[in-house]
Amino acid sequence: MLLLAGLALSFSSGPGHALTVEGCDIVAFAGKNSPVALAPAQWQVYRDAAEAALAMTEPGAPLTALIAAQADFIEAVKQSAAYRDHLAGESCRVLSTLNEGAVDALLAEVVAQMPAPAGEALAAAVAEAKAQLDRIKQTARFRSAKDLTLFSARYYCFIAATIVAFLPPERRAGIALEEFGDTVSCRDAART
Repeated sequence: MLLLAGLALSFSSGPGHALTVEGCDIVAFAGKNSPVALAPAQWQVYRDAAEAALAMTEPGAPLTALIAAQADFIEAVKQSAAYRDHLAGESCRVLSTLNEGAVDALLAEVVAQMPAPAGEALAAAVAEAKAQLDRIKQTARFRSAKDLTLFSARYYCFIAATIVAFLPPERRAGIALEEFGDTVSCRDAART
């Protein structure tokens, strides 16, 4: 997928290699028209794991733990028929761009409801993901625009799912992936 050998070094120096587009699924499952029914307890487990991640103080640890929280959340639903139907259907979408203004507003909304250390850690984790993507995009070469879109979506989906973890249930139910930026179907993004 990627042509630059140095990109592997970028991945190994940070948690970016573990990011997936499944964060966009998490956001899709948050809305009231979710293609996969989830119990409030599942959302609480995700939020608890995300809160625990933000309490970590070692450099890079919150970002890595947030990635793990998202992976655990998705792992719990991967075997369901509803999830497989979602992946095969039109409801499966990924972010192709990030609307910085909308993301900043949603992040500010969430941070305002959190204790200061957690809010600062959340903002730092989002900033770290954005900075990591920017560094990679400046140094890497992609075979096609589609490859770049799918790679960038990993970061955009991570950011969106991280913010969604901290939205109150009533606000989370009204969120849509499109509020974070432009989307493309999983099929068009060549998501496998």
